[in-house]
Amino acid sequence: MQPTPTLLVFTLGASRDAERRHLLPARLRPLEVGVHEACLEAALDAGRACGCRLEVCSPTHLDLPEDVRYADQTGSGFGPRLERALGAAFERGEGPVLVVGTDVPGLDARHLARALESLAADPDRVVLGPSPDGGFYLLAASRPIDCLGTGGLGTAVRWCRRDTLRSLVRALRAAGRPVTLLDPLEDLDRPTDLDRWLAVRAGRELRWQTLAGLLRQALAAVRRPLPALAPRLRPAFAAATAGRSPPSAPPR
Repeated sequence: MQPTPTLLVFTLGASRDAERRHLLPARLRPLEVGVHEACLEAALDAGRACGCRLEVCSPTHLDLPEDVRYADQTGSGFGPRLERALGAAFERGEGPVLVVGTDVPGLDARHLARALESLAADPDRVVLGPSPDGGFYLLAASRPIDCLGTGGLGTAVRWCRRDTLRSLVRALRAAGRPVTLLDPLEDLDRPTDLDRWLAVRAGRELRWQTLAGLLRQALAAVRRPLPALAPRLRPAFAAATAGRSPPSAPPR
């Protein structure tokens, strides 16, 4: 039997992700938290559909379903935290590890299945899902990623930059690991990313239609222009000055 793959969802938690990204105005922050929660749920559902062991890696404990294991996220900086989380996941399980985040609403079981198929064809391969902004939404490998310079994965790559994907591919190939790229998917890093997703993709998938409708309504209400103020009208007559009698009518 093939070893069970692990889906490792890498996140700060919905509340902290919302505070960090500011996809929506402050008054809509609870709705933004809901976006990240929905992305986490979608990622876990994709992992279930592919028969993965489910783990969520976060700096703080989260309220997770019974079939999801919590993994502590430690370290300073994205690269070292990812390196530790990936290494610990390989120590816990024998199968491939797929790492995803909670800011890619387009991620579904098809992407995980393609990554697993690619790894089955070549266990040395590393599969990456590219993002248009130069990062990646998925990293999958069948065995630990090591020998990437003296500092390991955490310091061999220029993390959280527009050239992160290119830097990661270069480091992997230098370590003798073949790289396969999946179809690109957009992540939600900026308000314009959310607007584009709502305009182009959100209505196509049933699971996102209700949340997308709430987001559109809330954004329309916030962005609705204020009504123009009515011009101040000049009085038709001047009020009599206090303490003075009105002028008398001229004699006939």
